Amino acid sequence: MAPLRISFLIRSVYDLLPSNANLVRWGKKDDPMCPLCQGRQTTEHVLSSCKVPLSQGRYTWRHNRVLQELASVISTAKGEIHPSSTSSTVFTTEGGVKKWHGGSITINTHRKGLLDGCDDWVVSADLPEWERHPDVIRKTALRPGIVIHSASTQQIIMVELTVPYESRMEEAHVSKEGKYLDLTKELKKGWLRSSGNASRDWRQRICGFFSLWSSKQSLHRWQ
Repeated sequence: MAPLRISFLIRSVYDLLPSNANLVRWGKKDDPMCPLCQGRQTTEHVLSSCKVPLSQGRYTWRHNRVLQELASVISTAKGEIHPSSTSSTVFTTEGGVKKWHGGSITINTHRKGLLDGCDDWVVSADLPEWERHPDVIRKTALRPGIVIHSASTQQIIMVELTVPYESRMEEAHVSKEGKYLDLTKELKKGWLRSSGNASRDWRQRICGFFSLWSSKQSLHRWQ
């Protein structure tokens, strides 16, 4: 990550960015108002609350860029293989001269992940350039950010992303869980069927509805 981005990230966490509200507090400016909407321009206001960038789709663009990155990582992870590897034990003298070759030892590099167990996972995302969600999801009014499904094991993993301001992380997390609660219950019970001649019951294995704060931890589970 570029140094300027790291600096921006750190300063935003500690509310040290030069918002108009901060500039007034630091004695650098007299007017704390936002030039776009005339609301008080705090860091939170700029990053997540100003109605002008909201109406212009700027926050949606940011959300979709994060979603694109997550979908790409998951799509790559579903094709990864974690085999066991074999390594020879080699002893050397202090001068670096090879002294003795020991027997081979097996190092297990496999880590159990959510995508283990089948090889026909299909990743779809609520983005124009990505494959559409399966019919069992599209027939509802809901559009999870990412859906990973396997026809052979009849499993669906839904991933929903939200990019809230730091003080609203828990609130946003609870809101997303509530939004998809009924759908997850119906998928678990097999009440929803995919459209087509050969209807199929689906059950859901929940990966989690996660905010940006927990996305890094969640991504480790794919690998």
